[in-house]
Amino acid sequence: MSQTDDELDLDVLGFLAGGLPPLAPGASLRDRLLGIAGGQERFLPFLDRMMQMFDLPEDAANGELRTIDADQPDADTDEEGGWDDLAPGVRFRDFEGGPGIGDAHGGLIRVQPGASFPPHEHASEEVMLILQGEVEDDEGRRWQAGDTITSAQGTHHTLTCVSDEEVIYAARVVAINFLGDDDDDDDDDVDLD
Repeated sequence: MSQTDDELDLDVLGFLAGGLPPLAPGASLRDRLLGIAGGQERFLPFLDRMMQMFDLPEDAANGELRTIDADQPDADTDEEGGWDDLAPGVRFRDFEGGPGIGDAHGGLIRVQPGASFPPHEHASEEVMLILQGEVEDDEGRRWQAGDTITSAQGTHHTLTCVSDEEVIYAARVVAINFLGDDDDDDDDDVDLD
């Protein structure tokens, strides 16, 4: 095959490029890329699964993922981005799913390193998607970012953050019963709507 003067020889081009010294990205580009990777955009790989799990359109699912880092108090309301304290080192924020999840609703949960989501029993099936960190249940099973945990109605567990960073997960559930010294006390039933 003959070449015209306007065509590039890819072998020659590759040889020439290989002889150039590597160039480090500028500080501003590096900072922007690391900001995206470590900022709110870090949860984008879970967007499709959030849409499916909670029957949400893309913009709504992305909005929920973006609220994860919205834990600074709002200057006007003094509220902390809708996050509520549940137990020492555990915070949650509820949100509405789409019609396809029926009576269930969505929740985002944050568990600090070493802290545990309290022992609880599921009033119906619970589905969780780990978004960050690693969690261990009271039977020694571990899950990490990207894993899905499905717990059947009537099952119970405690979840402890075993990573150096906080665990963040999304959960779809109707209601849970917190277990304690008085397991038969119906006042512990929580409908997280």
